[in-house]
Amino acid sequence: MANAPTELAKRPALESLLQKMGPSIAQALPKHISPDRIARIALTALRSNPKLADCTPQSFLGALLQASQLGLEVNTPLGQAYLIPYKTTCTLVIGYQGMMDLARRSGNVTAIYAHAVRETDMFAYEYGLEPSLKHIPAEGDRGAITHVYAVARLNGGEPIFTVLTVAKVEEFRSRSRAANDGPWVTDFEPMALKTAIRRLFPWLPKSAEMALAHVVDGDGEQRAESSQYSPEIAQIMASVEEVGQGPVVTPPVPEGTPEGRRMKLTKDEPKPANPEDDGRG
Repeated sequence: MANAPTELAKRPALESLLQKMGPSIAQALPKHISPDRIARIALTALRSNPKLADCTPQSFLGALLQASQLGLEVNTPLGQAYLIPYKTTCTLVIGYQGMMDLARRSGNVTAIYAHAVRETDMFAYEYGLEPSLKHIPAEGDRGAITHVYAVARLNGGEPIFTVLTVAKVEEFRSRSRAANDGPWVTDFEPMALKTAIRRLFPWLPKSAEMALAHVVDGDGEQRAESSQYSPEIAQIMASVEEVGQGPVVTPPVPEGTPEGRRMKLTKDEPKPANPEDDGRG
């Protein structure tokens, strides 16, 4: 109970940041993502997970923008992506549904799917010159998960697949700083499937979105640092100050930006203190 006043104070600060940065956030979004929907999802995530209020405004907004640029919704039943607090850092973890969605959008993959194999299933696979995979799920109680696998069919090509044992999945899980929190705890099977899909990604023709997802996914071996932000996000992040240390400066919306791409969360949008100063130190 002692931390309740602090959490209540931090939550409105992050909500205020979202409102003030609204026009700039809209610039970073792909056309098929509604700025208002992203704002609502972000506020819902803040209210449903109080620990996110302990994250720095920069990490929270950065993770939200990275998910938005990928066209993935965070902390929704779709399971595309999650905002996970790690101490004071908000981490973007992409779910297996998000990984598959990005692969399909690339236009190079006609189908992609992943399944879990359980103890009583019939399962056999072989690599080499004539790779093969056969999985017949058992009826009734199938027991615990023993393997997971991911399969992709490429345009004009043979299907490719990868198989992981549960032990291998746990090895990859141990490398994630979100290993003991969030979806790894509440939704192990989807995260195991995501791990198989992630291992398949290096063999797929990559779109720009797929390459970016491989870098920014906080569940992988790589960590998304500020230097890995896209130019659009880097410009926005450069203008964000710690809440409580001064006003948040919103970069001006470039001329020609369609009205529909601007996020309208407040009636009176703050004016930039100095449009020519991008805040980079």
